[in-house]
Formats: sequence, C-alpha cells, structure tokens
Amino acid sequence: MEASLRLGRIRGIEIGIHYTWLIAFALLAYSLAAGVFPLWYPDWTPGLYWSIGAISSLLLFASVLAHELGHSLVAQARGIRVVRIVLFIFGGVAQIADEPRRASDEFAIAIAGPLVSFVIGILGLLSWPLVNPVSEPAGAILHYLGYANLLLVAFNLIPAYPLDGGRVLRAILWGALGSIYRGTRIASRIGIGIGFLFIAIGIFLAFRAPLQGIWLVAIGWFLQNAAQQAYQQLLVRRWFEGITVGRVMAPAPWAIEPDRTIDELVDALLRYNTRSFPVVEDGRLVGIVTITDVSHAPRDEWATRQVRDLMTPWERLIVATPDTDLETVLEAMVERDIHQVPVVQGHTLIGWLTRNAVLHFLQLRRQLDNWEQLDRERSPFARP
Repeated sequence: MEASLRLGRIRGIEIGIHYTWLIAFALLAYSLAAGVFPLWYPDWTPGLYWSIGAISSLLLFASVLAHELGHSLVAQARGIRVVRIVLFIFGGVAQIADEPRRASDEFAIAIAGPLVSFVIGILGLLSWPLVNPVSEPAGAILHYLGYANLLLVAFNLIPAYPLDGGRVLRAILWGALGSIYRGTRIASRIGIGIGFLFIAIGIFLAFRAPLQGIWLVAIGWFLQNAAQQAYQQLLVRRWFEGITVGRVMAPAPWAIEPDRTIDELVDALLRYNTRSFPVVEDGRLVGIVTITDVSHAPRDEWATRQVRDLMTPWERLIVATPDTDLETVLEAMVERDIHQVPVVQGHTLIGWLTRNAVLHFLQLRRQLDNWEQLDRERSPFARP
C-alpha cells in the first residue's frame, strides 16, 4: 500500500498515511466526542468533548504506529528490511521487503506488535486512576487508550492471516509442517473463512445496528481479500526463486540516436508500435525515452528539439544484467512505476525487460504450478 502523505522516517523506515486514514480519524473522533466521553463525563462542555475526542483519536493512531514499529524493529533485528509503515482506515501495515527466513523469525515479528499494544494498554489503565483526580481530560485519554489498545490486541490476535494472530498461526504451522508454503496456505484459508464469517455477522447485524453491521462487513471483506493476496504474493516469490533477468528478458529492441528530432521519434514510436525506445550513441546505452516524455514537449518544438532533451539519462536509469535476480528488478520497477528496464553488459544494451514479459512469465508459472498440484492430487503416491 502506497502512502498518500509521507510524514518522515524512523530508523530508515518511511512513515506515511493513506487517504482513508482521514475517514477513520474523523469517524473515531466523532464517536468519542458524541458518544463515549459524554457517557463517561456528562458535565463537560461540547468544545472539550471534541478536543479530547480529536486528541484521543490521534493518540490511538500513534499507538497503532508504535504497534507497527514493534513489528518493524524486530524484523530489522532479524536482518529483514522494512520498506514503510502506512496508517490507513483499518489501522496500519508494515511493508516488509522479504519473507522471514525461519518460523521463529516469523513468530517473533508477529507477536512483537501485540506485545507493544498490550504494554500501552496496561500502562494506560494503571495510570488512569492516578491521573483522573488531577485532570479529567488527561484521565479520559489514558482510560480510552488503555481499553482501545487492549481491544487492538484482542482483534489482532484473531487467527485470521494476515492479522498478527494469523501470522503467529502460520509460524506454528510452518514450524510443524516444515514448509512456509503449506503453513501459509492453511493460515490464509482460515483467514478467508473468518473474513466471510465477519461478513455474515455484519449482514445479520445491519438490520439492527446498521453502522456496526456495515463496519463488520468492511472488515470481513478486507480480511478475506488480504488473506488471498498475501498467499498469492508468497506464490509469486516462490515462482521467482532462482529466476534471473536473462531468462525473461526480450532481445534488445530497435534503438534511437540521441540527436534525432522529436518528430522522428514520434514516427518511430508509431511505426514500431511501442511506447519507448532505448537511446544508444556509438554502441553505448545513454538513456531511455518514452511516449510520456514526448507529452512534456510542446508540439511546435518537435521539429527542432532532440531526443537527448527528453530522455532519462543513464545516470538516472534502473538497469540490470542477465544475472540480476528478477524479483529485485521487479520490486524496483513497481516502486518507481516504470514499465521497462534495459539489460546491459557494461554500457552495451543486450536485452529489454518489460512488465508484460514478467506478467507472461508469471502466467506460465502459475499454470504449470496448477498442473503440478493436480498431478500430485491424482497420484496414488502423493504425500499429504
């Protein structure tokens, strides 16, 4: 999940919020100001309800950030890179670059977040009676954060992959079965089942309490979709294991010289029915030019401006060699939102890796994997 707004970095981890966080913040602040705090403290003024509601909502999301940092710092301690933490409508997610190498690593990373939330919750509830006689607003915030964090622990420990409880379950299954794939498959199926259970309960409740019912349906939909996607992502990683760029790349395409005009470039794009060209000078790759680059040049300058004025130069390119790990290059392509990567030896262009080629490769691997699974299920010697 990409952040809509980046807030900064902690220990090299990008911290951001998704636009749906604003919806969650507004709904939570409203429910606290209009429902929870008036019930707990009926003598407050409306302004105090709203200000404490907003502060409590912000601090709850700060607690969610601390929860995700718990996962992330343990992952870093286990040698696993964490790309970013994003807060969104259902809480937060830490995007970890690689799968844990051992079941014990998975267990430690998964349980770290709930432990952080548990500590925050206990501290909030223990300090509330001490603070409340001195300052009711501060006591109210601690009271709410204590209960909210313990509820966060209870929810996250539901054994629905990829919630923390589901990841703990996966770690246990992984250790018992000796296979991350079998452990993930079982945990994800349980997660999908729990997601559909939430949806069913939400539909039933919608006739009595519409808001709560709709919220449960949304959570259930999120859980079953997240479980399916998490398992698919793991399969993609498996299909990429040991695959290098050289096995997927296409031969080097027709290239264009940097001193060609934009008019000549447009003619070549149309003639070869392509969106981009490598730019080669004296046998050396010097850049890439795309149809998007053309759109940035005024039409009346096409006859005079050259390709070198538009191209992305070598210094800013993502390039690969035939021996580069395919998954590493694909991650860079997704992160930078680029559709093609030149494959080089030195500065000599020898191939061209595109998203379409990678998708075609994945389709073939998925089809072959399905056939292999079907053969194992049909074989009288197949193992469970």
